Amino acid sequence: MLRFIFLFSTLLSIISCADHQEVPKAPQSANNAAVDTVAIVNDPTTNVNIQASSFTEIDSSGILMFPLAPGERESNESSESCRSAGNRFWNVIFLNSKTNEYHLLSEKKLLIRSFDLQYTKGNDVAITPTNRHIFYVITYDDLNNDQDLTDKDPKYLFVSDKQGDNLRQVSPAGYDLQNWQLVKSANKVFGTARKDSDKNNLFNEKDELITFEVDMDKGTAAREVFSTAFKNDLKLLYEKDWNESKK
Repeated sequence: MLRFIFLFSTLLSIISCADHQEVPKAPQSANNAAVDTVAIVNDPTTNVNIQASSFTEIDSSGILMFPLAPGERESNESSESCRSAGNRFWNVIFLNSKTNEYHLLSEKKLLIRSFDLQYTKGNDVAITPTNRHIFYVITYDDLNNDQDLTDKDPKYLFVSDKQGDNLRQVSPAGYDLQNWQLVKSANKVFGTARKDSDKNNLFNEKDELITFEVDMDKGTAAREVFSTAFKNDLKLLYEKDWNESKK
């Protein structure tokens, strides 16, 4: 009898604990709103944003890139450079055609403004920047907190290997990328970026431009090229020789 009472009490305790287990939460979107996963999966219009109408092979390696464009922005043009206006992507699928293995460039929310297997210089002659890297211009930082990634948010230079792995940021955080170039003889990236000098979450002509460099062999963080002392000397020289308003 005592054994029966003990077993009955144990069973009640187990049931009570089960009743108080935490209920799994619904998936959350980037802005912390609950996501109806069933509705998304079954919505036929979602297919527009998970398919790529064009792809390209990387250097005859058997690695294929499938850029994913949002909705009607999908491009039918197949090329090794997506620098033309309007070609913006929310992710890229990399497919190894030899093994059929595939993966996304990133699981994070990104606005990929361009990617470069080749880039142009001068008279639009294509130059292959490196045999090891793919460069991307990406916006991911919602600096003005408007819950969207737009032209008002900073652009950053990123790089991955040619398998689409090891994605990392090259240009400095919080600075809007203006220009960049790979100097092959030094295997360094040099670029210019605009600092939000007045802290108003806008990037315009009133903000300071810096020049940075990144050593691609060492994989170190971006370093500003010109010292503060040198820039101060430039300010004084400009003020003395070129500031017409004070003459």
